[in-house]
Amino acid sequence: MAWGIGVPAAAAAVTIPFAGAALAHDGAANGSAFYVAKSGDTLKTIAARFLGNADRWTEILSVNSGQIGPDGQPKPGQRLLLPETTTSTPAKTYAPLPAGAKPAPVPPEGYRLEKIGPSAYGVIVGAGQSVFVVTRTGVVLIDAPGTFATALPAAVKKITDKPITHLIYSHSHFDHIGASSVFGPGVIRIGHEETARILKQNADPARPVPMVTFHDRRVIEIGGEKFVLSYPGPSHESGNIIIQVPGQKLAALIDCALPGVASYQAFGTADSIPGVIRAHKELLKLDFDTFVGGHWYRWGTRNDVAESYEFVSDIWNETAKAIAATPQPPFFAKVEPGNTWAALDLWLDALADQAEPVVLAKWINRLGAADVFTRINIRVTAVSQRVDQPHDL
Repeated sequence: MAWGIGVPAAAAAVTIPFAGAALAHDGAANGSAFYVAKSGDTLKTIAARFLGNADRWTEILSVNSGQIGPDGQPKPGQRLLLPETTTSTPAKTYAPLPAGAKPAPVPPEGYRLEKIGPSAYGVIVGAGQSVFVVTRTGVVLIDAPGTFATALPAAVKKITDKPITHLIYSHSHFDHIGASSVFGPGVIRIGHEETARILKQNADPARPVPMVTFHDRRVIEIGGEKFVLSYPGPSHESGNIIIQVPGQKLAALIDCALPGVASYQAFGTADSIPGVIRAHKELLKLDFDTFVGGHWYRWGTRNDVAESYEFVSDIWNETAKAIAATPQPPFFAKVEPGNTWAALDLWLDALADQAEPVVLAKWINRLGAADVFTRINIRVTAVSQRVDQPHDL
């Protein structure tokens, strides 16, 4: 929910062009190309045949998303629309972003400033996010990304002359707290004890070690505003916390759930993939209207978190089904004896071949960039399931 500062206009609906008449099947309407699937066809084989690149199968899925079944594959006799192609070798392409994942216009100053609560403000630079809350005694920052060294102080000055007194770290990563040192030694920095441990080890002067730390949960009152900090366990990173500001109906969980967009590669090099799923569940127990995910072009809602939880759970569950259906021994027979890594690479590819079409059939037009990293995320999820073997998911 935006409160009137720099609120972007709604994004235009996506129009997808269809293939030209040169590829059209007999009887294609309006010059659009289509193909009638045959037994044994998959979206990859169709993409390789008609689009010149098997990796473009997600484009076929995107333009036929209402027709493809839950298994993510065509049925014999099914008529499939084909997207535009070229006579030259096509570059790797991606499904168009849904309207809710498209970037908003950026003002001349290079950042967007929006009111996201009664006294809470959000700053977006590129696809990065930071938040600040104006209290009776000063300003509390939630994260200070490395690319925000100029924009964040300028944004605060646009709203208030009060001093910046506190900086809450979501976790240790540079892309979220790399501008911390800009605010000087007098600012009180708060973070989880694991974040403090990691930052001491990294010894980066741009990211001072927090002087106030906690273990499980801590409630801090600053200038009449309550900040509830809780640790759901290792997730995207050890020390990654949930930050709730009840008076602003706001909650932040950085790099685990993102508003309107699918998970980053390897869930952002997550310390614990099961922990990413658990963190969603813990966040959804809280009362909030506005969600801060740390990346992308808009602020989220409770529904965005619920959608992200459903998405990551689908990746987990479909990967588990693929593992159950795909024994490893046949893949060892396909490689040089003793090359275990090669056999497991083939096995992981086979898992992704099964699970990816099912996940994308549901999500390719619901979440932005769902087709970009889902395959690698299925592979890393498979490794997690083999080594972590959680019994609570």
